[in-house]
Amino acid sequence: MENKILVTSANGHVGTPTVKELLLLGLKVRAFVRSNNSDGSKALKKLGAELFVGDQNDINDLRKSLKGVQRAFYCSPTSNYHLSKTTAFVQAAEDEGVEHVVYLTQWLSSENHHSPHTREHWLADQVVKMHQKVNYTIVNPGLFAFFYFMTKEVVAHFGMVPTPIKNAAQGKVGLNAPPSEEDQGRVIAQILKNPAPHAGKTYRPTGPKLISFVDVADTFSKILGKNIQVRAVSRARFLKSLNSLSAPTPLKDFMLMNIPYYQDELERKTFAFGTSAVTSVVKDLTGKDPEDFETIARREFAKSPEMEPTLSNKITAFKGFLKIIFSKEPSVQKLKDKYTIPTSKRGYKFAQENPYWVKEHESQSNFVLIKT
Repeated sequence: MENKILVTSANGHVGTPTVKELLLLGLKVRAFVRSNNSDGSKALKKLGAELFVGDQNDINDLRKSLKGVQRAFYCSPTSNYHLSKTTAFVQAAEDEGVEHVVYLTQWLSSENHHSPHTREHWLADQVVKMHQKVNYTIVNPGLFAFFYFMTKEVVAHFGMVPTPIKNAAQGKVGLNAPPSEEDQGRVIAQILKNPAPHAGKTYRPTGPKLISFVDVADTFSKILGKNIQVRAVSRARFLKSLNSLSAPTPLKDFMLMNIPYYQDELERKTFAFGTSAVTSVVKDLTGKDPEDFETIARREFAKSPEMEPTLSNKITAFKGFLKIIFSKEPSVQKLKDKYTIPTSKRGYKFAQENPYWVKEHESQSNFVLIKT
């Protein structure tokens, strides 16, 4: 039987480069997308991927997408209800007799974290580890590189990297070794090409070194040819900026309920914690050195015409700035009430306040066994 590989969230930050790399390796790919009319879907089809249009909230769609599939990459879309979607996928994979799945989790995954999404990620991780028939490999990166480009128009037109992280301008907090989406795609594709040696292992792909917000600003300065500074903003201003984004309401609500806590974890140096803060996973699995942040940034800027120093772009950026100023500060608690997010009588904790998380992460090497 010819091996066919399913990639979920195929139009996402990691899904798209994974599809591309699998196709380059000569493998057959079925790309799970929400629409076949989007530019991303059309591009994947042109490259040779078979499109499957469906909803990852629907287990029937998941079952259909997995028919005739031997291997899969599972990446839940950025939204609420991660646990429900992951449980449905795990069940569908077992129902359809899938041999091997690469599952994307997150570095912060913890059962009592402040972030609702991170708590759900931990529960979903346990569901994956309780599988009976399917072999899994877990990919556990740190904070993605695209995080640094969420305010790229502000960077290009106002000369600053805004952040609510205290003392970020001193370069001693907010450390992270961001892996490029392309490197993650290459790692995942190599695992799926020959999955047997990777069964039951967890990999943490990272960039080549830890970088601070000062390093990010210096890189932007070099690329743009102008001085870019790290600029402190209040938590209220940060929340208003998220709320002003042109995105569907459920996605904005999701970001507002989770991203502020990831900023808090950056301030606590959680993404630089332990001996696996920087790993050789990318080089070990792909044979290529991981991309540095300047390479990632140059590629991102090259595909962002809105950053060009034109009068039209400057006016648009200024309008966006005014939109932030005059927008209403959202209430995170009201959003949690809206989505009936449960509260904890014992209180939630950041990752390094959880002894179980610390024990699991403090000496994690390039891989760890997840089953015996």
